[in-house]
Amino acid sequence: MKKDLPKAKPLAGSINLFNVDFIIEVLLLGTIFFTTVIFDRRLGIVFSGTKIAWLRALVIIILGVWAIKLIVAKEHRFMRTALDWPILTFLASTTVATLTSVHAYTSFVGFYGRFEGLSTWYILGLLFFITINYIHSFEQLKRIIAVVIPAAVLMSIYSIIQRHELDPYMWGGVVTKDRVIGTIGQPNFLAAYILMAFFLAMVLFFEEKNYSREIDWFGQLPPISYFLFSQIGFIVMIYFLEAQDIFLWYSGFALITAAALLFAYNYEKLHPLILDSLLGISLLLFYICLLYTQSRGGYMGYSTGSVLFALVAGRRWLFKNWIKLAVIIILIILFSGITIVMRPEYSPFQRFTAEITTKKEEGGASEAGERLELKGAAGSRGETWKSAFKIIADYPIFGIGPEVLKMVFPRYETELFRFKEAFHVKQDRCHNETFDVPVTKGMISFFLYLWIIFTVFKVGFNKLRSASPSQKLMLAGILAACLAYLVQNQFSFGVIAITSLFWVMWGMVMVLGEEKQPAKPQKLSLAEVPWLSVAGVVVIGGYLIYVSFLSFRGDIYFKSGKTYLETRNIPQAIEGFHKSLKVYPLEGTAVSHLAIAYLNLGKMDEAINLLKYGTLIDPYNADNYFMLSKVYLSFYDHGAKEAIKDSIANAEIALKIDPYYAEAYEIKGQIFERQGKINEAAQMYEKTFWINPTLATAIQEIEGIYRKLGEIDQARKIFEKAADKYPDNIEIFKALERSK
Repeated sequence: MKKDLPKAKPLAGSINLFNVDFIIEVLLLGTIFFTTVIFDRRLGIVFSGTKIAWLRALVIIILGVWAIKLIVAKEHRFMRTALDWPILTFLASTTVATLTSVHAYTSFVGFYGRFEGLSTWYILGLLFFITINYIHSFEQLKRIIAVVIPAAVLMSIYSIIQRHELDPYMWGGVVTKDRVIGTIGQPNFLAAYILMAFFLAMVLFFEEKNYSREIDWFGQLPPISYFLFSQIGFIVMIYFLEAQDIFLWYSGFALITAAALLFAYNYEKLHPLILDSLLGISLLLFYICLLYTQSRGGYMGYSTGSVLFALVAGRRWLFKNWIKLAVIIILIILFSGITIVMRPEYSPFQRFTAEITTKKEEGGASEAGERLELKGAAGSRGETWKSAFKIIADYPIFGIGPEVLKMVFPRYETELFRFKEAFHVKQDRCHNETFDVPVTKGMISFFLYLWIIFTVFKVGFNKLRSASPSQKLMLAGILAACLAYLVQNQFSFGVIAITSLFWVMWGMVMVLGEEKQPAKPQKLSLAEVPWLSVAGVVVIGGYLIYVSFLSFRGDIYFKSGKTYLETRNIPQAIEGFHKSLKVYPLEGTAVSHLAIAYLNLGKMDEAINLLKYGTLIDPYNADNYFMLSKVYLSFYDHGAKEAIKDSIANAEIALKIDPYYAEAYEIKGQIFERQGKINEAAQMYEKTFWINPTLATAIQEIEGIYRKLGEIDQARKIFEKAADKYPDNIEIFKALERSK
């Protein structure tokens, strides 16, 4: 029977350095669980904004403890692995890509919404090195898996709540009764995490256990209680705590994290039958969650991961565990069948076919035929990938820089993209990791990334030759989880909640089978501790944590201001935006919204100053230039004739940044019309209409300008052509009727 936690008895007035290793292990496990489940509804970016701030803080704390150990012990034998140089070289290449980025600041800190700049890549690298240096044994590896399971179960239970419309929160962006988001915020991201958790949980489910008839029921209560508390505690929190109950909210997450850690350290006390039952239920919940995400990439990852798991585990494992395997497969097939038959609209398999149709080709009888056409998300991804090829061709070596695709993409956007995705969307990811790396970090980083992936699998497969059955099973789980993640991410991309676990799994592969002898307890007198150096570490760590939460704190005020703006409470909105910028003055999104608030109050001078400031800190945001153009045009209408030059200059800059900015062409048309350049105005209005045929004002302006020219037949020809091309647009048919 194992003890709840390792205990050490240092002498009074001394430090036991063995305890420091244990503290770092606990902090790492806590980070893995906490980063996954935490969110704060006070923020605008509820999920990623919360997770990255806390991940940075927790990693800084771990590094602080590690640094203090180095200072006190005056030595540390760093673990060497085959991934050290690939990862360090990749991070170095990403650093160069940041320095040569089209906007270096954004590439370093990350842009609002993702926060995955160079600073985050450093954090991921540190997670890997923390893992390989402080996870030494097979038991520690199993504890990592054991802390992932309650996190994934928590999200799976929450996904069921979301699917059945029992969620107390209203989430924007995705209708959760159709596609669940868990505590990660997006169906595909949730699917990626659940895939990794599924294959990792298979390791504990199928490992050999010593079954016995007797069950110590009293001894089962603590580990089961820890597991259940992490689930029930979360449900109680979401139903009974408000966003402003900050102390209770974070106390709740601290408690469920502590419960998950206690489960990870005590799960082996469970009788094998009870543990297998718990793990079997967890696996079924994971599959239900995956099904509810309706993630097509997730299912592809699940299929390939399952094949790899079976191949690596081997025939001996298949035959020995055929009963368990059969039960899981039957339950999965049964639940899939029930869902598909009873609620086919919720089936991911329907999504596979719904966006793939055939389109009749135009031409003569001998040339007529049909071709496949991708619609919706599938069509959008195809057009995004075409754009990615063009960006790589222009920025092949170090790419455009991390996190700046949104700034560059509009200039490479294909003609069809906005019709497949949505009008005026600025793509911030390629939705394919294979393209994301070379586009943002260049081909050098791409080949280094492939080197990392190749090394992970090469080392894993090499270890199979000498691995014990237990180690072989764990390799099967980790490698299958890695493959499932990679396949899923060919149709999506990583965010901090899932990429962090992915990098930890790399470390798990490197550590497996490389067990170190436990360090001998080393006691150090308190008098020998260099307290000044330790204090320096604490101060530096505290400052870095403070910096890590700047964007977090700024986003709280930004969301408050945005909420007030949407409800037309302009003074309160302005106050919120000012507080946000006081905390984090370089956030362009807050600047633009504050300018909009001033425009609503008619305070043009304040708005202009803010928009000009926005063009300095966020120079690739075409919206700022567009708004400046509109403001200067309004000045022209009120007698400031010289303002027309500023209006057209800003409109042209907006179009250089975003050539498909329909409203900017519309502004140019209005400028030309005011200048009496009617033909030029007509050209701009036509351009506006063809870029965005759903823009009602463009339809009206085409009608008006051609009536002014006495050429209404020309307007009718435009609408007739548009009616054939966009038969679902009712406004076009109304305009066509008016032009007769």
